[in-house]
Amino acid sequence: MSQLIQRTELKTFYYTPVHCPFCGVRVMGADPDDETRITACAHTLFIAHDTAFEYRSARLDDNLALKGLSDEDVEAKWLANARGIDGFTDAVTVTDAIKVAAYAPAPSAYGSYYGFAPVE
Repeated sequence: MSQLIQRTELKTFYYTPVHCPFCGVRVMGADPDDETRITACAHTLFIAHDTAFEYRSARLDDNLALKGLSDEDVEAKWLANARGIDGFTDAVTVTDAIKVAAYAPAPSAYGSYYGFAPVE
């Protein structure tokens, strides 16, 4: 049986910039002129929020059988999951994958999700 992605959660310091645990690249907000700019490194599997994927690697698409699907079809797959993108990305089985889930405090129900894995 394949190992599911390891996960850690940021709840108090949810706004802390997320860096790749393998190479140290800051994957979100690395550009001071554009805090929303994504800088995915070779280890990045995905960057997502509760409403959409911001970045999906080919390795993620292969692992979750998303290859060749339209954005609408991918959205339908994660919407069908009882826990949305968060639960959907919990099913990743890339070897030694790590997920960081960052949740804004109540009353917000907003989450951001970052997945990484060593390059094979």
